[in-house]
Amino acid sequence: MTEKRDESVLFLPGTLGERALRARLVAGEASAYRECYQQYAPRLMRLLTGILRNKARAEELLQETFVAAFRSMVRFRGDVSLATWLARIATNRAYNAIRDDTRAKRLAPLHAGEETTELEPRFEGRDLARKVLDLLDQMDAAKRVALLLFAEGYTVSEIAEVSGEPRGTILARLSRGRAELSLRMAEAGLVSDGVAARMEDRT
Repeated sequence: MTEKRDESVLFLPGTLGERALRARLVAGEASAYRECYQQYAPRLMRLLTGILRNKARAEELLQETFVAAFRSMVRFRGDVSLATWLARIATNRAYNAIRDDTRAKRLAPLHAGEETTELEPRFEGRDLARKVLDLLDQMDAAKRVALLLFAEGYTVSEIAEVSGEPRGTILARLSRGRAELSLRMAEAGLVSDGVAARMEDRT
């Protein structure tokens, strides 16, 4: 039994450690589920929180991501890394959540005295990271996700795999996204115009 499973690992795509983990997941090992979650959940949680700006919603989608991944593990071909595949599932669910929330906000009537800002997650603190996240929140979702993935260490090719779009599209999106973010930061007084110009030049 063990020899058969070990032999099958040799022919799976990916690094040896990832191939072994995938084989254990397909076999339904409880310890493999825990290892997978512990290894990939922190990075995915940061990504989802950055996209949704709502920790509770991000935690909910994180759980949904792993449930969906474990259920469909036998269909995972391994043509991309496990991290990229999980990020693809997570971002797809985040996009769906954004669309659903936008539709709900558009259709729901406001009660007397209710402000639209009450529908948005509130963040306290005046540190630069939070201010930058506020600016990212104002940008197009596709640009925001590309920038957040890049900030989390995903390569351009991996971001293309996550989004299902050509590498050239992602390069252009990152370039435009960085330029837009630098302009927004300058307008918000977070950086000088000179710094913003240099940031745009690097794109």
